[in-house]
Amino acid sequence: MSKKWLLTASMAISLSVIAACGGESEEEAGSDEEQQQEESAESEGQEAEQEQPQAPEVNLDDVPDVVAEVNGEEITKDEFESAYTTTLSMFSMQGMNLEEQDENGEMEAELKASTAEQLVGQRLLVQEAENRDYEADADEVDEILNQQKDQFENDEDYQAALEEQGFTEDDFRAQIEESLRVEQLIEEESQDIEVSEDEIDEQIVAMEEQQAAVAEQAGEDAPEAQTPERDQVEEEVRSQKENERVQELVTELRDDADVTINLDN
Repeated sequence: MSKKWLLTASMAISLSVIAACGGESEEEAGSDEEQQQEESAESEGQEAEQEQPQAPEVNLDDVPDVVAEVNGEEITKDEFESAYTTTLSMFSMQGMNLEEQDENGEMEAELKASTAEQLVGQRLLVQEAENRDYEADADEVDEILNQQKDQFENDEDYQAALEEQGFTEDDFRAQIEESLRVEQLIEEESQDIEVSEDEIDEQIVAMEEQQAAVAEQAGEDAPEAQTPERDQVEEEVRSQKENERVQELVTELRDDADVTINLDN
């Protein structure tokens, strides 16, 4: 079963953060030569990091403790903070500086509203998966959980990382189960999706045109254009279609749902 639909915001953030903590433990356990190589790479990374725009400070003063209610279930400020912080980081990585570009606060308000809507959509998918009585395979849950544990030098480091993110292992397991149930829902909704040869050809042309535009801007510094692999392009088109199908499902679920968002417009 594909893991690309481990899609709840808190789950994705938890996995990446906890895995990052585990990566630090493994580095400490490496050989002297490995450590020297890592220190060199880290030094280069820090220099590159200094050139990147800093993520804006997160302002949650206007965010209530209960950001939204979805069919009687609450979306909390803590859940919102995790998702919103990730969104701001993504914008920063794309070279946007919210503090400089958002003079009247409109962009911040739009981002917060968009984040709330995203969390509502995710909660609707979770609820629909529960309504359809999907069950997460216990062996698959154990496999994912053990993959996270294996990135730590010992169980104490693993438990400390969980605690830092506000989880118990039972909480973490429950989120894995939740994500796997949503994955089953999306697989069922997307099982009839097909990708034609014409669609693959159209996507390849679009990608080549994009590469040409980038090369024209870069001039002599442009990297050599790569011919897209058809299998990879087919998967990309399929993924786009799956995303569209998910958005259609969320729209349908929202039309029939009792949703209240408590952010000020």
